[in-house]
Amino acid sequence: MESATFKQPVFVRDDSYVVQKIGCVMDAIEFLEEWPVEKRGLLHAAACDTCYSAYDGRKSVEAANKAFTAWARRVGVIEDVPAAPPWMTGPKISNADHLLEGDG
Repeated sequence: MESATFKQPVFVRDDSYVVQKIGCVMDAIEFLEEWPVEKRGLLHAAACDTCYSAYDGRKSVEAANKAFTAWARRVGVIEDVPAAPPWMTGPKISNADHLLEGDG
């Protein structure tokens, strides 16, 4: 079965304005299931159906990501989280001992 992880996570905020990272089909399903019943509509139902179908392997994870993202944008809960600057995600020094080799 295809990995249920999204290629790109989706960031959304809930009713209390807490930002959540939706990184896989199950995260999307849980967020959709927690959405208030009185605020649900046809797009919510379609997103749920697509996410459940992706979870079962009947649809692609990419389709679930697109359906969830479309729903989140429509209801206004999507958050555009800026990417980290390159200096924050660049290669890390795993062993600083080589910096001290010339001192000895």
